[in-house]
Amino acid sequence: MQTTEKRGPAPERKTCTQRGFPPHGGNRLWQRCRSGSPEQGSFFLGAAGLSMLLLSVLVALASATLSFWLVYGYVFRIARRNRSSIDSPCRIVVLGSCLDVWGGPTPTYRGRLARALWLHRQFPSAKIFLLGGRTGEEAMSEAAAGAQYLLTRGVPESSLVVEERSRHTLENLRFYRSTVARLDDQPDVLVTSRFHLARSSLLASGLGIPHILCGAEDRWSPSPKELLCLFSEAFFVHWYLVGRTYAGWTHNERMLDQIR
Repeated sequence: MQTTEKRGPAPERKTCTQRGFPPHGGNRLWQRCRSGSPEQGSFFLGAAGLSMLLLSVLVALASATLSFWLVYGYVFRIARRNRSSIDSPCRIVVLGSCLDVWGGPTPTYRGRLARALWLHRQFPSAKIFLLGGRTGEEAMSEAAAGAQYLLTRGVPESSLVVEERSRHTLENLRFYRSTVARLDDQPDVLVTSRFHLARSSLLASGLGIPHILCGAEDRWSPSPKELLCLFSEAFFVHWYLVGRTYAGWTHNERMLDQIR
């Protein structure tokens, strides 16, 4: 007669967080792609976006990449020349950035928040608008993480306004425009990283948002990482400009409505 050995309950399996690992670390890139690729998504979504990407590449090749390098020069010039201080801002608009694997602001995002904090200390009456939703499986949105960062550094809650629906820069600005009642002619101060200034300004202008650019960093530093970021931004700006020009020439209202 065969007997079965009585065993105790199986040991509880620990989660990644309990083991001391980031909850989403291994799949971070996949999560970003699956969630809409927040800072690496198209300006024209869907099939139109892919067709404009192809057209952008063809334009660059047809011009022997001259069109791309002209755009790169523009992005570089904006990153290098814009200042990081503003006279008497009324609204400080901080563009979001993906959170780190722990769900907190990355160094890039912290730089933007630190600049907003510095401006607010100079002008305490200014409102800070934090833009950015959930771009992965984080429990907190980019805007909420930014608000938490500023609250712990003494910014009163009454000075903060969060927008948590957007997934990329175009949505950041579009949702901001739809939620702010403009009662004066003061331009908004767009606070973002220097490599991101040119694209942000183009998108804001396309949406009819009066603005002043404010770089998160005191000055642009010629590091390999910054040059790579500028290269990436030039790619997206070239894509945007080609798509916008094509949509305007062909009177494609559906495409134009996505960027204005």
